[in-house]
Amino acid sequence: MSKPVLTFFCELESEPLSELFTGNKLINLLTKLDANLSLGLLDLSAGRAEVVKKLNKAKIPVTAWLLLEKDQGYWTSLDTIEETAIQYNMFKAWKSKYKLEFAAVGLDIEPKLHTVSELGRNPWNQAGDLAKRYLSNQRYTENLAAARSLIQGIRADGFAVETYQFPTVVDERQARSNVLAKTLGIPALSADREVLMLYSSFFPAYQDSILWSYARQCQAVGVGSTGGGVEIEGVPPLKTMRWIDLKRDLLLASKAVDNIYIFSLEGCVSNNFMDRLLDLDWSTEVIPPERSAMGISLVRKIGQGVLWTLSHPLEVAIGVIVGNSFMRFLRKIFTKNK
Repeated sequence: MSKPVLTFFCELESEPLSELFTGNKLINLLTKLDANLSLGLLDLSAGRAEVVKKLNKAKIPVTAWLLLEKDQGYWTSLDTIEETAIQYNMFKAWKSKYKLEFAAVGLDIEPKLHTVSELGRNPWNQAGDLAKRYLSNQRYTENLAAARSLIQGIRADGFAVETYQFPTVVDERQARSNVLAKTLGIPALSADREVLMLYSSFFPAYQDSILWSYARQCQAVGVGSTGGGVEIEGVPPLKTMRWIDLKRDLLLASKAVDNIYIFSLEGCVSNNFMDRLLDLDWSTEVIPPERSAMGISLVRKIGQGVLWTLSHPLEVAIGVIVGNSFMRFLRKIFTKNK
């Protein structure tokens, strides 16, 4: 089995980022792994630019992972698309000022940080707001057009575009639904590479089954978490993976895709996973959890049916009316023949 292309997410403030890349050890490890880096742009500082220059010099491909201030929403969503467009322009100016090279631009498609925090505290308190968003077609249409325009602009500037998505984007696309896109601001977007965040830390009870159910239907897989990431008030931090679980997920993902993303680089370094990754035998046998993944896929099919129903109320109403009329017609015929 051929070795997949590895990309590490890195989400550090400028000072700890500089410390992480002190010396050449980590640069050499990334080079030996022939790995890429998706660097979260928590700031556009001179210190961060120096790290990018080191990566450029070592010819390690870097993706500019766009992030916002926490009070702006942090991630890219339909609710933060204007702020993301502004941040992208600021990124271009920063890139030009320090003469930096980037292989791609990454958009992390997640609800606003405040929304995630509130849902973590008490999801029922958000029901009214979510319902209002679901019914707001004009706002959704305008923001979706702005998101697509931003991606077109990034491509026109010569960058490839990566999107980092929750796996539910696959189900929403297959269901021809926009429920999650409208209520949470996380649409399915056309990108050069769509990465599904299939982190076992998200799903501690099902782990490899969920990964295997989705992995065969996507372009690239994100695995993790090995530690790090933004702290969200009201939401417990992700559990850090053991090496044995990370290895399993990597081997399973490699059976389905050629590009695997690992969250995070800093977590792999602190847990001494980098040398283990270097020595990993990608031909190691791993048995896919076919039976349990079938159960996950069945649940997904039911979920897709719900999403389709919520997205097509007119069709459902017509179907119910036609069905009732047909049943009354059959009842009349049956009664008459008796």
